[in-house]
Amino acid sequence: MSGRRGSSMLYPAKIAAMLAVVSIVLYLFFSVWPIGYSVFIAFTDANAVNIASDPKLAELRALRESIEESLWSNKETVLAGAREVERLVNDTVAALEEFRAYLESASPATFSQARVNEYRNRVSGNLIQALSVVNSNETYLYYHTELRESLDRAYTGINTMWSEIESVIGFKLFPSQEDLERVRSLALPRIVSAVEELGRCASILRGVEEDYASFVALAVRDIDNEIDRLSLHFVGTGNFETLFGDSRFPYSLLKTLLFVATSVPLKMAVGVAVAFLFSSPLILGRKAMRAMLLVPWAVPVLLSVTTWRMLFVPGEGPLAGLFSRLVGGEFNIYTHEWDAFALYNIVEAWLAYPFVMTVTMGAIAGVPKELIEASYIDGAGVWMRFKRIMLPLTIRPILFAAILTSGASLQAFMVPLLINNGGPTTTVRVPGFPPALGGANEMMVLYGYNRAWLDQDYGLSAAAYLVVVGILLVYAVAWYYLFYRRGGGGGV
Repeated sequence: MSGRRGSSMLYPAKIAAMLAVVSIVLYLFFSVWPIGYSVFIAFTDANAVNIASDPKLAELRALRESIEESLWSNKETVLAGAREVERLVNDTVAALEEFRAYLESASPATFSQARVNEYRNRVSGNLIQALSVVNSNETYLYYHTELRESLDRAYTGINTMWSEIESVIGFKLFPSQEDLERVRSLALPRIVSAVEELGRCASILRGVEEDYASFVALAVRDIDNEIDRLSLHFVGTGNFETLFGDSRFPYSLLKTLLFVATSVPLKMAVGVAVAFLFSSPLILGRKAMRAMLLVPWAVPVLLSVTTWRMLFVPGEGPLAGLFSRLVGGEFNIYTHEWDAFALYNIVEAWLAYPFVMTVTMGAIAGVPKELIEASYIDGAGVWMRFKRIMLPLTIRPILFAAILTSGASLQAFMVPLLINNGGPTTTVRVPGFPPALGGANEMMVLYGYNRAWLDQDYGLSAAAYLVVVGILLVYAVAWYYLFYRRGGGGGV
């Protein structure tokens, strides 16, 4: 009893409950929340621009609200400015029409440079004043981009006209008929164009006065467009339709299943063979050798895969030359699809056989020695002992290792990424799907990674990973049903 009281004093129930609650909360946050967020992203158009744009969106919305408030509170000032600009525009149009009539009727005897300067001063002065009002911080008319651009075009065209007239007339007091014809051919089209632009400006200004709300909406249109560009949009099943809209993802699925079918038997064969070989008492120093065989398990995957890639560099790696001689041609992991695929299998076997070996050795250690000794007495050979005793008693742990390593192969990522990023690049074709340019060995997980970091299409990447998770879920359920439910609930 005293022991119990001492234990409760050291570990009070409240502290235990508090630690349990904290642990559960942390687990849910770091496990469930990322999964839920990934599911959400899979049904949106998430990309590098809008994936984390909340601070910028808040800033833009505040700016939009500020502009709207300023425009409505200064409505009378804006409308007064619009009426002033419209008056100046109309006066400019009238002056240009008068100037056009003057040019059409002028002759060498009646032409006056002073008269031209009068029109120039009147027209240019009006336009400069109109532009000043439009660009003023008090009228807010500069928010109307179309008005500002139209007025700028008219001003630029008219200034060009004055320069062209000056280049023809210069300081001539009495220009010739040929000079006047040249002036008309240059000036009249400019006048027509400027009058059209100014007419458009007058129409815009009348629209501001007649429908002020539309002007306010137009003033914040660019901000609305930017907000829309930075916002996540729900696209429904659009990302999944894109996944199966070309051959790349179905092809990556097929290539992944093929990789499972080739890599798992190779990993299991190497791991089981090494385990049985170095479990034999006939092997001297087998404990030290077994420790050395665990090195691939201890070395970081990045270092291991990079080393294998260096060994197979075409024209430089020693193993690339050896394999080239074996296959009777160039063994090139960067240009030949199946050469790269073969190297994936070799590297995967190198990385995984220590796990298979360790599981198998544990199973072998659990085989009763009495059975082995009885088989020796009965005269059973090596093959018969393996077939009748060792394999039946170790098959369940070996199958368990095969199941786990199959799941790892379904998620193949680091090996193809570090070898050649799932290459070589080629035209991928799957019956029933349109062809597409992609990696010949792009596995499912690598496909999702490339869509996120190369294409920066996070919505499509999340959708791809959901499909991968769905496949793994089906695989896990099938494994549970086949090896636990049908097996009578036995353990490994």
